[in-house]
Parts: sequence; C-alpha cells; structure tokens
Amino acid sequence: MADKTELEVLITPEGEVRIVTHGLKGESCLEETASLEKAVGTVKAREKTREFYEKAAGTKTSVRNR
Repeated sequence: MADKTELEVLITPEGEVRIVTHGLKGESCLEETASLEKAVGTVKAREKTREFYEKAAGTKTSVRNR
C-alpha cells in the first residue's frame, strides 16, 4: 500500500497563503506544489521539513478538492 500524501493549504484573513506538505519526501514536495505556488503568487519564504531531506519514493500524487 502506498503512503498517504496530503497538501494542506492555509489562507489567513490577511490573504497570506501557506502550503504544508505531508508524506512527500525529497524534492518531490517542490514539484507537487509548483503550479499551486504559481497560481497564488510570489513565494516569500520556504521552510524545509525533515521529510525534504529523506529519499523520495518516486511516486506522483494528484490533487483533489474536498
């Protein structure tokens, strides 16, 4: 069974957007969020989690709205 991956999108009342990835390892998080980042505006800061430094599994995820 594949690991679960999630993108959490937080929008503050001031209009700032924060994207948090869960379950994506290595630079795959940057690839998966690139189009979303482009759609919402300029990236002001990026915080890399422990998962960023882990070896990527080599799988592609898809986005679905709830």
